[in-house]
Order: sequence, then C-alpha cells, then structure tokens
Amino acid sequence: MRYWVASLSVCALAFLSASPASASECLHRENALGVSRILHVDTSNGPLFGTLQYGQTLDLEPKEVVLTFDDGPHPHTTKRVLAALKKECVKATFFPVGTMAEQYSEVLQAVAEDGHTIGAHTWSHRNVERLSKARATKQVERGFRAIDAAADIEIAPFFRFPGLNDSKAMMAYAAQRGYAIFSTDVNSDDWRGIGPRTIIRRTMARLRRQKGGIVLFHDTKHATAAALPALLRALKKGGYKIVHIVPAETYESLRSAQTDAAEAETLAELGDGGQTGIEATGAIVRR
Repeated sequence: MRYWVASLSVCALAFLSASPASASECLHRENALGVSRILHVDTSNGPLFGTLQYGQTLDLEPKEVVLTFDDGPHPHTTKRVLAALKKECVKATFFPVGTMAEQYSEVLQAVAEDGHTIGAHTWSHRNVERLSKARATKQVERGFRAIDAAADIEIAPFFRFPGLNDSKAMMAYAAQRGYAIFSTDVNSDDWRGIGPRTIIRRTMARLRRQKGGIVLFHDTKHATAAALPALLRALKKGGYKIVHIVPAETYESLRSAQTDAAEAETLAELGDGGQTGIEATGAIVRR
C-alpha cells in the first residue's frame, strides 16, 4: 500500500510545523538538515511498519529516514533531544509511556509545541505479549488516553510494543482500532548501555545497509541525547533526508461516561489501578 505524500521544501515545512520562534530560526538556517517531506500515513486496518519484524515498511525512497524515540518523556534527556532536533530543524515521532507522560506532562507538551508527532508506547511499559488480552488492552488504551491528555494536542494513532514484543491478539485489536504498529528498520542499540560514539557508528552502518528507513532511539538515554547532534550532522553529510510522518486521521478515544466506570472496575479487578513507573521488558532481540 502506498500513502499520500505532501512534499514541501525544508524551509516551508519548518515554518508550517514549528512554533513561530523556531520557524523563524529555521528560515535562516540554510545548512540545517531539515525535513524533506511529510508522509501522511493511513492507519485504518492497523498497518505494520518495520522490516525488523514485518517484512515491510513505510513508503520511503532510498536514503530517506524517519527518526523515532521511545520511553519518554524524561525531564532531562528529552529536553536535550528536543534541542538537538530543533537546531537542525528536524521533526521526529515520539512513542511516550503513559506513566511518564502523566509525571512529566510539561516535557511532553514541549514535544508537541515543537511540532513532533506523538504516538503511544503503553501505560507502564509492560510486555503485552505476556499479558491476557484484557490486561494488554488496558495497557494500550490507558496509555493512549494518558498521553493524549498530557500532550494537550491531538496525538497520532501510532503504537509501538514495548521491547517490540507483539502478539497476534493485540495486532488484531490494533487493526480493529485503526492503530498503526511501528517496529523499526534500523535499531540504534542505545538501550544496550553503549556510548554515544558506538550509537552513531552502529546507526550509520545499519542505515547504509538498509538504505534508510525507520530508526529506533530512546529519548530517556543520556548517551542518545549526547550522540544526537553529531548523528544529525552525519546524516546531513551522508546525504540522508528526513521524512516527518503524520497520521491521515488523529487518535480517537474509546472513553465515555459508561466506559469510565466499567474500566475503573476492571482495572481494580486486574490489580492495575495503582500501577506507576515503567516495567522493564525483555531486550529487543529480533534482527
């Protein structure tokens, strides 16, 4: 399936999608990496993206790159990531965790104000592959609602499984809800505890092999925040182009007066009602 694409110049795109101050800055930053085009993604029927798992990806040309960041927002590292992206007039897609979004809503709002796309990464980073369908569904929906409320903008129906641990049941549910599922084409390995130079070296080497694609980072990692300025310069030097993905239609909550009461009762029964923080998942091991 090919998706409708709106192509704009780097400067025009920056002007349309950024705050007035940052838009003005980007108009005078000719050497910035910038964004080459916007890709509007049709999420109906729950499409799967990322060759690491699904054998298909977004409709990208060679050397086109989509930057994605998981697990935030973080009060320190996410701000450094945003600063690096803003300096190069680049837009990315963030997959926050619901508990983090609630705790650091002002940081998530900064992500939104800078014009980035915001999806979801569950409520508390549980490995949904190991949960019952009911528990997994609560993780997904509660995460979306928390992120939607914290961001204070219309978020995207884009979803990424924690640890990339998907399940057939939840992929079917995503298709029913119209959530696009994102894996990755290029894994930066920043979750492994490696340093900034190694992140850059591995990411660039894998991009060369893949000829571009979706790249997975974590905006909660200090090494990632440290690596990003040099990595963006390397992308510019290597002739890579940044694509900003946005949804054809925004996220729509299932929440209603009736479901609120029913969900509260179900969460109490499942023991998830008071859960906070992020649960560590299994490593991203698929190649």
